[in-house]
Amino acid sequence: MEQKSNFRLGLFILAAILLGAVLMIGLGSGKWFNKTFLLETYFDESVQGLDIGSKVRYRGVVVGEVSAITFTYARYEQGLPRAQRLQYVLVETRLSSDMFVNKGLANPSQESLDVEVAKGLRVKIAPQGLTGTSYLEIDYLTPQSRQLPFSWTPDNLYIPSAPSTVGQFVNGAQDLMEKLKKLDLERTLTRLDLLLTTAEQKIAPLPLLSITQKMDTVLGNMSHVPVKKMADEATNLLIEARQTNQTLQNVLTQPGWTSAPADFAQAAQDARKIMGDPAIASAVQRIDRVTQRLDRLTASQESEVGQLIENLNSSSASLKSILEQVEQQPSRLFFSQPVPAYIPPKP
Repeated sequence: MEQKSNFRLGLFILAAILLGAVLMIGLGSGKWFNKTFLLETYFDESVQGLDIGSKVRYRGVVVGEVSAITFTYARYEQGLPRAQRLQYVLVETRLSSDMFVNKGLANPSQESLDVEVAKGLRVKIAPQGLTGTSYLEIDYLTPQSRQLPFSWTPDNLYIPSAPSTVGQFVNGAQDLMEKLKKLDLERTLTRLDLLLTTAEQKIAPLPLLSITQKMDTVLGNMSHVPVKKMADEATNLLIEARQTNQTLQNVLTQPGWTSAPADFAQAAQDARKIMGDPAIASAVQRIDRVTQRLDRLTASQESEVGQLIENLNSSSASLKSILEQVEQQPSRLFFSQPVPAYIPPKP
């Protein structure tokens, strides 16, 4: 009876072990059959909060974990003097190749990664909440992001790092503190106090109350300006200007205005043809010769013309005198002597 109980107990334990093994194989088969590769990057800043086993995310999706954290000189610069060694932190990660499947890089190579690096692919440290822990974030930044210089060939695939947000904030704060240390605060405060004193001395004599009252008066006068009426008139003026512009455009688009430049050009061409006609030139020459002959004739007969004018003037004067005498004594037209005056007979 006791042997049967032990046999059943042993069979139960064996079945439990087999069942546990099957469950472990089933749960872990995804990781065992998943293809992974090693990727390393270098940082020239503190990696505090980052440990072995920390998650690696690609745009927020977990794609691997940190497998090793050390210094670059411990792996690549052992043969160099200590003064020449770079103080970079080497972070090695194990990533799933599934992250590159959508890019056609199921089995990535350094050449294929360099193409993505040229597009801005970088690795940076990102804080995880308020716990003080960090993780690695792989994402695309600006292609001009800096790359740490080094002279060795990485043993694994390599993606450059980018400064972390916290590191940038800390570095900025440190730079600000360094600049503040270099400032002569006491001298600056003295100058500021002197400036405030001078400003107070300059402002004190000013009639601020009078200026305020004048400003109130000006604002009150401005409130009576018919702004709405002026705006309406300006709007009407713009409407009239648009209508005038439209009318002018309609006039200019008429066929007569459109053909006017061509007509002017044709008229100018016809005028050039007429002016270039030899007959026109010959007529001008003949007119010029006639004019010259008239000038010579006028010059040769100038004295005779003057005598003729004098005779005409003398004749005109004589005729005027005769007309005056006739007007006074009409009988002289018929008698050479004037008619004696009539004397009536005496009674």
